[in-house]
Amino acid sequence: MYCDDSDMKIAPDRPSELFDLSEGAASAFVREKSNGNMEKARLLGQSLAQELGKERGGLPYFGVGIFDDDRSLSQRRLLYTYIVSRVIEDTAPNSIVAQSALSAFYDQIQRETPEYYAAVTDSAALSLYILAGRSEPDDYNALGRTFAQLCGREEDPVFCHYGRELALYFAVKCTQAVLRAQMIR
Repeated sequence: MYCDDSDMKIAPDRPSELFDLSEGAASAFVREKSNGNMEKARLLGQSLAQELGKERGGLPYFGVGIFDDDRSLSQRRLLYTYIVSRVIEDTAPNSIVAQSALSAFYDQIQRETPEYYAAVTDSAALSLYILAGRSEPDDYNALGRTFAQLCGREEDPVFCHYGRELALYFAVKCTQAVLRAQMIR
């Protein structure tokens, strides 16, 4: 039986085309480094991480009040960490720059607050924020409900709203920080 496979193409005509992807990533890295984005991303990640180390003076501690206890303060930090990742991934010019910023973020946390770094890298709670964000990407109510649940107040509509408002506040502040970094697109 004869099969005409002249219309099938398994490999490109030039074998070097198979390997252009890795060269493309390398040249993209060089481009981002030469246009200053890699340095800007590093500084952005570090500055966002420094907010966690500012004991009650940084972004995660904005508006701490009568609703807060040790559990909610811990969840504020985790929610902030999730929002930093989400905003950077959504607003960075590309994945190379985003990964650079996130690496700097986590490296800075590890240097400044190693106990928090251990908690955040081994946290099921952070995974719950990620799942809530993926299941309902444009709905900050899902993050608010997750925040309330992790604080042990899932039946409290005020706490759900509180978590939502914190997530929105963190998102605005992180987006402003990314815009101030003036990365080149």
